[in-house]
Amino acid sequence: MTAPVPREGSLLETPFARLLFDLWRTGSGGRLRLRDGGAEKTIYLENGDIVVEREGLSEKDFLAALVKKRVLSAEQAKQCGQTAKAGRVSPFRALGELGFVSPQALWNILESFFARRLFPLFDWESGLWALDPEAALPVRERLGLLPTQDLILQGVRQMRSPAVIDHLLPEETAPIRVTAPAHLNRIAWEPHERYALQVVGCVTCLKAFYEACEIGRQDARRILFAFFALGIATAGDDKPRRPRGEAEPEAQGSPIEALNEKCAFLYRFVTKEIGPLGRTIVARSIEEARPGLGPLFQKAALLPDGRIEADPAIRPGATGLPEAMRKALVHGYEEILMAEVLAVRKALGSRHESTLVQALEKVGTP
Repeated sequence: MTAPVPREGSLLETPFARLLFDLWRTGSGGRLRLRDGGAEKTIYLENGDIVVEREGLSEKDFLAALVKKRVLSAEQAKQCGQTAKAGRVSPFRALGELGFVSPQALWNILESFFARRLFPLFDWESGLWALDPEAALPVRERLGLLPTQDLILQGVRQMRSPAVIDHLLPEETAPIRVTAPAHLNRIAWEPHERYALQVVGCVTCLKAFYEACEIGRQDARRILFAFFALGIATAGDDKPRRPRGEAEPEAQGSPIEALNEKCAFLYRFVTKEIGPLGRTIVARSIEEARPGLGPLFQKAALLPDGRIEADPAIRPGATGLPEAMRKALVHGYEEILMAEVLAVRKALGSRHESTLVQALEKVGTP
């Protein structure tokens, strides 16, 4: 059961990025107030996501930003303001009435503008926060929702405060542990962040990560901060690491590894029988099965040896997988293997299929 988030606390203890993740993880809602000296900010949440609300946008600044970005001319912005005042409507409504911006483009700009106004909070080194779960915005004041995980990643990318980053990251020699939580594959990583995720999953501590990573130290620490803020990396117990190329004890003989070994065997079987065309047949069977495999397999790839990579962000043999994710992975590999066996029947006939099935029964078992 997920532990509830306290209703108040200090950003010195829980940085803003981590606070947002904890609120998302627990599906919290209500009004979040933050105060640091004379600076104050109010954010509304719904089921852990951020509510885009009218008051937090500053309509005057929004129109000025549209002019600066050359979405509107100065004359159009002036006309929009006059139309809004005359009709007693918001500038957002006036933009649509005048036909200056389409609804789709307008809401994309609205959400981006709102998110950017929250970015400075990620660098707050101290301050107090309080959550009122009972507070809610009137429907008229709500303009949409921002996915909290995406906002966290965007905000961390803008961070400039070393103190906040230092506070959350452990000592460089402290052991770290990387897991694959269910939300991992839904995060919009950039290529260099995916690369860093692969590196950090193969090292024992931050010092080893810095030595192995090809990203500059400052940017690497910012990425690591995102991993810790999003619950992907944690300070863990100092457990012996496996030698290079040797499977972790938990992964040895696991259902996922056994199924993937069967996929590799089937691949060798098909390519031996019909040559390079075999890879095309296997790859096509995976594509046909993909729509029914669930979110963990939407980026699934056929590796050169015939094994299947469910998602680049999920390290093979990763420990600490939630039980629901582990079951979803097993089910997905079972579905892929079944689709590949059916592809063999179509391409080679039932006799080859029978021979393959008998051989597969012995693959991946002690």
